[in-house]
Amino acid sequence: MKRLILTLLIIPSLLVSQEEINRNLGEFTKLSIYDGINVELIKSDENKVETSGENTRFVVVKNKNGNLKIRLNIQKRFSGDRTMVKLYYKNLYSFVAHEGANLFSKDTIKQADLKIKGHTGSRIDIPVELNSISITSTAGAKITLRGSATYLEASSATGSEINARNMIVMDGEISALSGSMADVRVETSLEATARIGGVINVHSKTERITEKVSLGGSVVYLY
Repeated sequence: MKRLILTLLIIPSLLVSQEEINRNLGEFTKLSIYDGINVELIKSDENKVETSGENTRFVVVKNKNGNLKIRLNIQKRFSGDRTMVKLYYKNLYSFVAHEGANLFSKDTIKQADLKIKGHTGSRIDIPVELNSISITSTAGAKITLRGSATYLEASSATGSEINARNMIVMDGEISALSGSMADVRVETSLEATARIGGVINVHSKTERITEKVSLGGSVVYLY
């Protein structure tokens, strides 16, 4: 009897935790995510958020001057690893992941420019087709990109990682500092700066390469 009562109490809580919530948004072109939340980007003709999984009622979505921020409220800070968010967007030119958040897209992002930042153990995994892209990865974050870009500007620091070995780039400026790592595939012109134990791995022959290496940094050619 006790087991039956316990089961009856648990089932409603599970149903609530899996509830999906739809929220309509205003216009935005920037995105910031926090608290370990998992966010999937989906290109659409409308801006909309769908949340599912655990802690959905604690998800806070704010649009501040075109910068959409998705996080958990103070009661559930840093507890979003089982919280799923689908973000349907019309235009998005900049996104930042903080605090172990996970940002990904199954669809290729096709546009002129894009700016990506990953901080504090966050994860970003995006397929792209771009003219230019700017990437910053710090504090143990990992950014993975595949596809193509004409120009790449990338900076990794403090134990972070940029994995762009499967993104074909024509020209690039890459820096790896403070024990971080960057994997790139640049075909025409590459400026590589590696300092304080930073490592840049180059996965293709490049016509012109300029190296700036100091304090235990290294540029490694893996082709």
